[in-house]
Amino acid sequence: FARLALRTFAMTAIAMPAFGAPWQPPAEPKQWQEVRETLQSQDLISSTNWIFFGAMENATTQAAEYLSNLQPKQDSVVFDGLLLLKRSPDAEWVLRPLVMRAICKEGRLERRNANGEWSDYPGRADTADKVEWICRQKL
Repeated sequence: FARLALRTFAMTAIAMPAFGAPWQPPAEPKQWQEVRETLQSQDLISSTNWIFFGAMENATTQAAEYLSNLQPKQDSVVFDGLLLLKRSPDAEWVLRPLVMRAICKEGRLERRNANGEWSDYPGRADTADKVEWICRQKL
């Protein structure tokens, strides 16, 4: 029993981030790097240094989030966001560029519309952690 408990603990420790460790973006998987580089080589997205921010894949959808060009502005950080989206294996990539800002003290995100107005961006359970990471980058 002790060996099983020790093995279970070790596997859990490997799979989980360190307790209390701040969130940080995962490494960009090779698959997403290849997609991004292909789109950049076709001049469909800028050749800027995009930071991979996460991805979601299931049987019908592939999506990845990127950001770049972080600019501190008072109590926020404005940045370029990019969503790469494909709804079926045979579909073309849909590219959704957004100008966004992280509201540091509130732990939330906003996006700028075509009129230059800011509105809330739908949050997820980990949004506050991601905003904290974005805001740490301005230092």
